[in-house]
Amino acid sequence: MTYIPTHVQIETVNRFCDARCPMCTIKFVPDFAKNAPDELSNNGQSRAAEIMSLDTFKSIAIKFKPYVDRVRFLSLHGCGEPLLDKNLPEKIKFAKDVVGFKEVGFTSNCSILTEKMTLRLLEAGLNCIIPSIDGLTAEVHEAIRPRTNYEKIVKNVQNFIVQRDKMNAKCKVLVRMVRQQLNKDQWDDYNVFWRDLMSPEKGDDVIGLDIHNTGGKVQNYDKMKVNNFGNMEKEHWDHYTKSVDDGSYKKLTTPNNDDDKVYIKANEIEDLGGCPDLFSRFSIFASGDVALCSADQAEYFKLGNVIKEDPIKIFNSNQFTDYRNKWMSKSYKELEHCRDCSVYMMRFHKTYVS
Repeated sequence: MTYIPTHVQIETVNRFCDARCPMCTIKFVPDFAKNAPDELSNNGQSRAAEIMSLDTFKSIAIKFKPYVDRVRFLSLHGCGEPLLDKNLPEKIKFAKDVVGFKEVGFTSNCSILTEKMTLRLLEAGLNCIIPSIDGLTAEVHEAIRPRTNYEKIVKNVQNFIVQRDKMNAKCKVLVRMVRQQLNKDQWDDYNVFWRDLMSPEKGDDVIGLDIHNTGGKVQNYDKMKVNNFGNMEKEHWDHYTKSVDDGSYKKLTTPNNDDDKVYIKANEIEDLGGCPDLFSRFSIFASGDVALCSADQAEYFKLGNVIKEDPIKIFNSNQFTDYRNKWMSKSYKELEHCRDCSVYMMRFHKTYVS
């Protein structure tokens, strides 16, 4: 039996960003020059700040060519701002035209989504952009995302939509708010404002998700959160344990085809109370390293390196298998990174609101 990821995430920028969001667990370098001085590279973290080269990206992406018929999405973001990568459009074009990924997208604060970059992204074949805009006013958004300019970001995203429509490009825009104490009262008006600018027939949408404690590492999470889960935690645990006990997990992870391969969609494992990062998503950092999930930013669980190794072998390594078995045997809380993480609970309860 071989697990094949249905969502691949390749981080092209690590720890360079023009924002300083309090809910982010990354310690960014003071500026975002391409090569940070050695004394700034780690800044108390194990992963050095870097931007993945185009050649390195190509060498990694091409390894997924035999599986693109099953990989539903390639995301090009991680622990940094993707638009700081001047080669991002070239990476998108290679992923689409040479490797054959069906859908490619990324999340961005859109501060530097210039008209020129907009054209380059759309011409490259970008399928999805997720602007992170956390308020309906400059006061609220800029308090949540310091060092950004709300008015500029809104203008950038509006221009992207206009240019997309002019080119008739097949790229959906998913404007997203991370709901927390500072902005929760703006959600309804925010939803109306952005929907008026969108084209649902193109896949555009407005997404709200409650702030979550990624890997249990978000500072001041208790002060920012809008949902304390409460009974929801019990509901999740009861449903999750039932799914294990009644064989639902085993059924989902049993091959139902002749090639003995397992392809699990994120929503399928979420519905059982599980975390898709272990069963369907494959997260690659800018160094080529593979960790337990995209939230394992300090690489507590370093599982291999796709520059040197085959990604499918890593995804089916003894370590990955052991971690999946812990989820399938009600023992996932033995993993420190999973124990205090609220992401899987958020996904189970569908606190994404659209």
